[in-house]
Amino acid sequence: MKIVCIENALHSADDLYLTVRSDSSVLRNNDDFYIPSFSQDMRCTVGYYLRVTRLAKCISEKFASRCYDAVGVAVAFTAQDIVERNCALGRPCDEAYCFDKSIALSPETIAPDAVANGVLDIKIGGATTAKNLSDIHLSLDSALARASELLTLKTGDIVYVAATPSLAKVAIGDRLEVSLNEKTLLNFAVK
Repeated sequence: MKIVCIENALHSADDLYLTVRSDSSVLRNNDDFYIPSFSQDMRCTVGYYLRVTRLAKCISEKFASRCYDAVGVAVAFTAQDIVERNCALGRPCDEAYCFDKSIALSPETIAPDAVANGVLDIKIGGATTAKNLSDIHLSLDSALARASELLTLKTGDIVYVAATPSLAKVAIGDRLEVSLNEKTLLNFAVK
């Protein structure tokens, strides 16, 4: 299993970029997230994910809905200090986001048709924000089609689409709670 992360989905389709995380990157069942010792500046984005149910390679957008059956919410963590250091040195930034337990996936999913006009309610620490998923220029079908252009998607793979425009800082003691259409799907602590 792999997790294909589509970033910059709030901008035009030309600005999209993909990153890939391994199955060891998954934080499951609302387990606590432990900030790794190698980072002093942990950030996160919040979005939704699709669960791939069949082989998909260069799938047209009009057939993409045949390749997934459920949608969940996710929080993807990035070590911002590692990104800045590696960019300054001209190195790849994979170690900043591909570490173990770096993407929390909701254990519960919803039907894909509930997402189009959905609202994500995001609580990080004491701050609360709401995000209309209709603001994302990338539909569920176009997200899967875009990911399948570059990579062969297999049964069990995850396609994550970031729905927040910037990386929110997280700290030890924070609690992250993410609801979709007023249903809480993720709720875990940062330690």
